[in-house]
Amino acid sequence: MGGYAMNQDAILAVLPDSRDNAKSLKEIAQALGLELNSYMDRIRAKRRLSSSLRSLAKWGWVASDRRQREEGHKFWYNAYWKIER
Repeated sequence: MGGYAMNQDAILAVLPDSRDNAKSLKEIAQALGLELNSYMDRIRAKRRLSSSLRSLAKWGWVASDRRQREEGHKFWYNAYWKIER
């Protein structure tokens, strides 16, 4: 996916409708079929995706919250889901 912004309709299509099923940036990128093979691919995809998700949240289409992983490394991440309008 080239360009500066990601297709917001495609992002909304892969986001779940509930907070319980919210997805991380990595899960959303995988659902969109983004190239994540190299470190640079992952960084580029996550930057573009997070920028688009922030815009969608600002416009009231997406919600997010901060969560901590339960298994493995206990790092924090943002989880996203669609808001019903």
